[in-house]
Amino acid sequence: MKVLLVGATGNLGIRLVAALLTHGHSVVAFVRSSNKLESLLPPSVYRQIAVVQGDATDPVSIKKAILDASCDAVVNTAGNAALPPWGKSDLPAIFHAVLDAVQEAGSDRKKPLRAWFLAGMGVLYYPGSESMLSNYIPIYLEHRQNLHLLKSVPPNTLDWSLLCPSTMTPESSHIDVPTKTSHGKLIANATTLPLWQDSWIKYIPLIGRTLLCAMNAGRYETTLEQNADFIASDLESNESRWSGMTVGVIDASK
Repeated sequence: MKVLLVGATGNLGIRLVAALLTHGHSVVAFVRSSNKLESLLPPSVYRQIAVVQGDATDPVSIKKAILDASCDAVVNTAGNAALPPWGKSDLPAIFHAVLDAVQEAGSDRKKPLRAWFLAGMGVLYYPGSESMLSNYIPIYLEHRQNLHLLKSVPPNTLDWSLLCPSTMTPESSHIDVPTKTSHGKLIANATTLPLWQDSWIKYIPLIGRTLLCAMNAGRYETTLEQNADFIASDLESNESRWSGMTVGVIDASK
C-alpha cells in the first residue's frame, strides 16, 4: 500500500517509517519539518520515502497530501494525550483534522480509506463488561473523546482501527530497513486486553477493579518496534480483522 504517515518524527512514527518499508509499503511522511525527519533517519532510509511538510491540525493540507500521492491508507501517530483528567493537549485537534481529511479524501475517491489511529489501553473494556479501563484509572482521558469521534463516523465512509497499547519503550535508537527486533510479535485482541489475569481482588468493595487494573497494567508494556510492525503487517492485507475495532496488545514472550 501507499501510506500517508502523520507524525513520522515521533517515537512511534519514526519506527513506523522503517516497519512500513520493511513490509513493502510506499511511505509518504507528513511532517511539520522535513529537516527534522531527515536528521532522524539514515540517508539510505530517507531516500526511500516521500515527504510532505504541513500542519497536522489542518485537514485541508492532509487531504491534499492523501489525494496528491494517491495514498491507500493513513496512519496517525501525531500528538500526545494529556495525562491528568483535567489536562489539555493538541491531540484532539490533530485527531479531528486527520479523521476529517481521511473521510473527505475517501469521499472524493468514492472508496473508504484504511486508517490506523493511536490511543491507550484506557479505552479498552474491563473484561466481561462495557466499562472502560479508564473508569478505574482515569488518565489520558482525551482518548475517549477521540474514540467517540471514530464511532460516530457513518458506515462505509472510513475503514478504521484504533491501536490501544500501554507503555511503549524503544528497543534501539537505530532505524534500519529491514527492521530487526529482539522481541516476539504481539498478541492482539479486540475491545479488551488479551491474556488478562483475573483475581479475587476484584471483589474488594469500591477499589477492587481499580487494584486489579493496576496489577495488570505493567504486564502490557510493549516496544515501539513491536507496535510499528503490528500496524505495518496489518496493512499488507486489503481486509483487516481489526476494522472498526479498538485493539489491545501484549508481548507474550515476556
